[in-house]
Amino acid sequence: MITVDQATSIVLSRTQPLGAETIPLARAHRRILAGNILADIDLPPFDRSRMDGYAVRSADVATVPVTLRVIGEIAAGAQFEQRVEAGEAVKIFTGAPVPAGADAVQKIEVTRISEGGVEILESATSGQFITPHASEIATGERVAEAGREIGPAEMAVLASFGYASVSVGRRPRVAVMSTGSELVDVSSMPSGAQIRNSNSYTLAAYAERAGAIVDMLETVKDTPQATRDALIRAADNHDVVITSGGVSMGDYDLVKAALNEIGAEIYFDKVMIRPGKPTVFAKRGRMYFFGLPGNPVSTSVTFNVFARPAIRRMMGDALPAPSTVSARLSRVIKDSSSRRSYLPAWLSIEEGRAMVEPLKWGGSSDLVAFVRANAMIVVREEVHEVVEGELVEVMQL
Repeated sequence: MITVDQATSIVLSRTQPLGAETIPLARAHRRILAGNILADIDLPPFDRSRMDGYAVRSADVATVPVTLRVIGEIAAGAQFEQRVEAGEAVKIFTGAPVPAGADAVQKIEVTRISEGGVEILESATSGQFITPHASEIATGERVAEAGREIGPAEMAVLASFGYASVSVGRRPRVAVMSTGSELVDVSSMPSGAQIRNSNSYTLAAYAERAGAIVDMLETVKDTPQATRDALIRAADNHDVVITSGGVSMGDYDLVKAALNEIGAEIYFDKVMIRPGKPTVFAKRGRMYFFGLPGNPVSTSVTFNVFARPAIRRMMGDALPAPSTVSARLSRVIKDSSSRRSYLPAWLSIEEGRAMVEPLKWGGSSDLVAFVRANAMIVVREEVHEVVEGELVEVMQL
């Protein structure tokens, strides 16, 4: 049995980016940049006004009040060819280019229209309310780096620098399937010892949120032949196959044996994690397999800790490992486990501080408790009690 850190290291060292594809900018949101984004123009491309007001020479308004002759106006997007000389001003609007000769902008709130032009009521220093040419970025400089997710801000940057199309990491195709003869379809009413198949929907949603293209396959019965055949079929046109159930030590836990039979190399099959110890990670050819435990909370925990980083790595994410934040614990935690525990919790901001409340739950099958969680408290192997108010590590879901 290996540690969580060892297992994560194995996953990230064995999975590799799938390469790049070029797509229209309109479809690039939440994809991963496959190359650096470079500025093709200076920003701003000219000295730009930050205010509605008047472009002036600071020497002319060192002593106020003073009346200046208005020789024109400049709106955003307009050009102004005249030079501002002594005793002159130009009415200017936010975003407009500052005219030659002017070295300051005075905001309109401290001016007054007068018979001779405009009266400036407060002095202005050189450079006031002006964003200098190329002060944000110069042509050829890097704006965003490869491996970064494209969010709304990145979309604005790409558009501003003419990226009508963009190179992004390819999305992995992920097959999701649950194993277990006790499982019935969500539309069926369970009878006897049957239960509805919820894990496939959970895994499909998590994988899609991670960025994968997801196919949800049929439930697999607990027979060696059915398990083996299902894994081979799933591997035909997918990059990753994620199963839930069938990875423990019982007579009907057949996934690991089936992986061996089809020639997969198993990198690990037990991890010091709670819940989710019997987690399997394997590879066959170019295909990756994650065999996750069947209990719903174990499925969610192990997907987020191990499978999600693999998907992000395959997309080219520079930071695919699970990220955590620190938060103050709202009440005491006691944990006797020698494994690293991931406890369902509610993360919130209270009076400017991150606070996290551990939720009551009945173990790895308690999906009703887990649905109330928006985070997981990480309790390290050597920690067995955390007191109220202490900072703890929290993984957001």
